[in-house]
Amino acid sequence: MKKTLGYGFKVFQIYYKANGRWAILDIIERLYDTTFYPLIQVYLLARLLDLLASGKQLSFSDITSLIIVYLTASLLKVLIHYIALIRGPGYEFAFNDYIELQLDQKLNKLDPAVFESTKFQTLLAQMNGVKGSMSSYLDRMIAVLSMTVQFVTATFVVSTKFPVFVPIIVFSTIPLYLSLDKYRDDTWPFMSKERGLLERLFQYIRYTFSNPSTSKEVAIFKNGQILLEKFKHSHDRYYQKFSKVYRKTLITILLSGFVQLGAFVITQALNLAAVFAGKLAIGQFTLYFQQTLNLAKSSEVVLDNYSSMNMRSRYIDQYFEILNYPNSLVLPDKPVPFPGNPKPPVLEFNNVSFKYPDSKRFILKNFNLTIGSGERVALVGENGAGKSTLIKLILRFYDPTEGEIFLNKVNIKDINLDDWYKQIGALFQDFIKYQFTFKENVIYGDLSKQNDMLAIQKAIQKSGADSYLKDLPKGVDQIVGKTFESGVDLSGGQWQKLALARAFFRDAPILILDEPTSAIDAKAEYEIFQRVQSLQKDKTVIIISHRFSTVRNADRILVLEGGRIVEEGNHKELMGKKGLYEELFTLQAQGYK
Repeated sequence: MKKTLGYGFKVFQIYYKANGRWAILDIIERLYDTTFYPLIQVYLLARLLDLLASGKQLSFSDITSLIIVYLTASLLKVLIHYIALIRGPGYEFAFNDYIELQLDQKLNKLDPAVFESTKFQTLLAQMNGVKGSMSSYLDRMIAVLSMTVQFVTATFVVSTKFPVFVPIIVFSTIPLYLSLDKYRDDTWPFMSKERGLLERLFQYIRYTFSNPSTSKEVAIFKNGQILLEKFKHSHDRYYQKFSKVYRKTLITILLSGFVQLGAFVITQALNLAAVFAGKLAIGQFTLYFQQTLNLAKSSEVVLDNYSSMNMRSRYIDQYFEILNYPNSLVLPDKPVPFPGNPKPPVLEFNNVSFKYPDSKRFILKNFNLTIGSGERVALVGENGAGKSTLIKLILRFYDPTEGEIFLNKVNIKDINLDDWYKQIGALFQDFIKYQFTFKENVIYGDLSKQNDMLAIQKAIQKSGADSYLKDLPKGVDQIVGKTFESGVDLSGGQWQKLALARAFFRDAPILILDEPTSAIDAKAEYEIFQRVQSLQKDKTVIIISHRFSTVRNADRILVLEGGRIVEEGNHKELMGKKGLYEELFTLQAQGYK
């Protein structure tokens, strides 16, 4: 109970942070409308009945005070009700937006490895139910407060004549509360984890249908219907299992409802018997009937809403679980300053072994590598050789399972991660296509110099994105992409050049290019790497590519297989060894003949 009620206070805090003082007005309006105003009406009616029962000759002046109180209370009700009614949608939007913002702020602080966790993604999918649960939790908390006042009032009124009604009504409500609580406990997995899995499938299929990069294949292969059938099948299985659960408690809930109805019938039989015995007037019978009904209703609503809050508190558990979700990396309490000399730093892998969380297979085993300051290194090898894993370890998305990584002889774990990222510019194969202006796509590489137009122009020229910039109606201020109105879509190669401009704009000591030219034609690729060669002499460049024309000019080429370096050297040396590199290069070259 303490936890459930405590969450009620936390939800109100969130509601207040989202709406400010208007949140208090909203709560006051709800309580006044459902509790205090009816209570004032009951009080005034009781006073009027007392005056009428006194036998005195009444005049208008005798009830003037009652009329004034009633009109004042009614005017206040109208005033705050319509203010709340007008602002109602704003309350809800602000509440939901605040929850979304809190989640997004948390996601922005998590390290990339967290997002590769299936457990986290399932938890995140369940956040779709959090906003509704938060709002419902607040509604039910207010209902509990309102109905508690109504319960106390009804108990007081009924007890004056029929004190036995109170235990009869209250005890008859308990079986219904217990059966509903059992139902909610049994169905919780279908509201959370099972629902989360179904939501993930639904979101994935919708993304597949609506994303420009995937919708083309759906259209050509006509596999949209089978994807819908896949969802429908999962949906049907979900509801079949759900139905089995709620059918088990349906009879119990119905019987409990009949018990409650029977208890109310017994009380009203006693109430009616008192009328027949001449102990109650019709007006009093009506009053006790109404208040016994309020007693039954309020006791049921209080217990039912508490049960619902108890279940929904698990949704809120998940919300706070997300907000408190730990990063996969353990950061140093007292990080050492970034070792500045030499610059770019020397990068060293010392007996590094690595396997992904929950996996038994080592991707790297006793791996050793040193990348010198200003060296241009290319990583080649077939898929699954460990190239991308190596980059993730360099970027400290993960820590080694065994062994150490050093930057200028300092363990990477001891260095402030933000300082390390300032040393890196990167372009990944699955780069972001920011659906904003052309300029924003560039300056997001380094917001500290977002107004440096000369640096922006240099980055654009270096990437080759200037070749199509002149064709955009608004130049660098043109919105690119089709997500927002007036946006101009770009080709795959144009997007990649723009992403390269972002990496070049960062102008960091280390440049990591993961398949940087996969969507660019051969001529544009050649021009870009000529610029990389001539303009990046003071940079360490690490390239992953399947195009051997991209890597052949590297100072050193590392050939990976099974998480090991099986060959290394420059292009000429490796071709002379007649090993795996020569085999892969020759196979690719044959495709161009």
